[in-house]
Amino acid sequence: MNKKTISAVVLCMLLVSLLSAQVDPKQKGLDAITMDAIKGQLEFLASDWTEGRAAGERGDYLAGDYIASMFKVFGALPAGDAAGMGGMARGRFVATPGQPASAAPPRTYFQNFTLIETTGTGPVTFSVKKGSREVTFDEGVDFSGIRPAMTTSFEAPVVFVGYGINDKTLGINEFAGADLKGKIILRLAGFPGSNDPGSAMYKKITAAKNVAEIARMKNESLAGIEIAGILEVTPGTDIAKRWGVMKEGINLSYAESGGGRTNWTGMRLESREVQTASVNITVTDRVARYILLGSGIDLDKYIANAAAGVFNSKPVTSTGASALVSTEVKTRRVRVRNVVAMIEGENNSEFVVVGGHSDHMGMEAGRVWNGADDNASGTVGVIMIAKAVAATGIKPKKTIIFCAWTAEEKGLLGSEYFTRFPTMGKVSDIKFYLNYDMISRDAANDTEKNMAGMTFTNTYPKLEEWTKANVEKYNIGLNIRYSGNPAPTGGSDYTAFTRNQIPIIAWMAAMHPEYHQVSDHVSLVNWEKMQNIIRLGFLQVWDAANNDLK
Repeated sequence: MNKKTISAVVLCMLLVSLLSAQVDPKQKGLDAITMDAIKGQLEFLASDWTEGRAAGERGDYLAGDYIASMFKVFGALPAGDAAGMGGMARGRFVATPGQPASAAPPRTYFQNFTLIETTGTGPVTFSVKKGSREVTFDEGVDFSGIRPAMTTSFEAPVVFVGYGINDKTLGINEFAGADLKGKIILRLAGFPGSNDPGSAMYKKITAAKNVAEIARMKNESLAGIEIAGILEVTPGTDIAKRWGVMKEGINLSYAESGGGRTNWTGMRLESREVQTASVNITVTDRVARYILLGSGIDLDKYIANAAAGVFNSKPVTSTGASALVSTEVKTRRVRVRNVVAMIEGENNSEFVVVGGHSDHMGMEAGRVWNGADDNASGTVGVIMIAKAVAATGIKPKKTIIFCAWTAEEKGLLGSEYFTRFPTMGKVSDIKFYLNYDMISRDAANDTEKNMAGMTFTNTYPKLEEWTKANVEKYNIGLNIRYSGNPAPTGGSDYTAFTRNQIPIIAWMAAMHPEYHQVSDHVSLVNWEKMQNIIRLGFLQVWDAANNDLK
């Protein structure tokens, strides 16, 4: 090879290097979010091998090891407990020789902790006292009880609160002027007009909120009131058909048995105070009507008036009855873990966090709740953003932490633990959080199959501005419903961050009939939508990690 040829080759190499350096880092990241990588990971996480990934169960640990290995493959470093601490995964998935000195001592990919699991050891007893007469009802016949955190026994007066709605945006306050502390409330399930789609209130309420939001709103309105318990009734519905048992040990086929896990247990984080949460009891129509007998409350009339938007001026009404409740529970500590990885930025004292829960409903009697959408899809999204950030080839300004939360299905517990005990820095060092939960499905009205919902902290308007700019510049094929709130809360892991005044973006594609059912399978995934939500999420994370949000 002569000198001219050598010079030409060197020049070409320099030009290629120069052109490569000029490629937009965002585009490099987007190019790394490939369909094959998405499909390969989701098909494993939602397979029967991971046994439904219930928190603390074998499938959850298998999925955690897999997620950690993917983080390692794609270049995200361990950001969990120090190696050898916490008693789990000693020597596995620990820091590599290339880990920065700032992370010493060597870390694992796991944040280990314990949850307190609650199981029932005896029946819930429930009786109603009216005057000198006490009537005792049977569990599984007249009511179904949800046990509290601890064994308890109490008597309290029962008050009727209609649907139990107190929401300024809807203009409904069924608690007006009431002192509910220490009382047992009797409330209607659903919302005014929920059984009458043609009613005025059905149209008004469903235009403002979805069914899941309404249920959360009703429970959140009770926060801090310190009620003793909730009795809930669904008039016109045979709620008790769920409680029946098969005689003589008859075993139905898996398809016929349906429903949720019968051995599903409650879990909670340990608190500094003795837990005195209310007891929730679902009662039959006849139990509710017995309680209201002689109180002057006409249940059918109340339901009809509420559907038309007519409420009592003083809706909280004493029933003249009191209820006696007794429960017995057994508790134990169960080991669980979050998976935590990072890509170090120029500033290792400010953080952007990306998360999604990897746990689901587990398995029972040969049935597996695979949870392809909920939330294997979001877990894959977190891993793919780590892959995309690494593919940019440059350090972000802020350090990015990637988390697969456990025990979301038990009450958003993994993310709550992380915000109490961050593995990196302090919770105040977290400048932004992005959440993925159910990012792969279509709603019934999504005829174009491109709709998705983005919840965000609207006191940070750049979050919406950057999103819209990225959608246009990078041709992201999504029809986005923007839901802004100064401090969004709800039934997913971003709640722990907004409670700590951290701005968030939370993605959800759609609610669907397979939610929490054994039919939530990979075959129903909208792959293109999922890829687009991941691509846009990467762009949002990259912007947040490299710019001031204010």
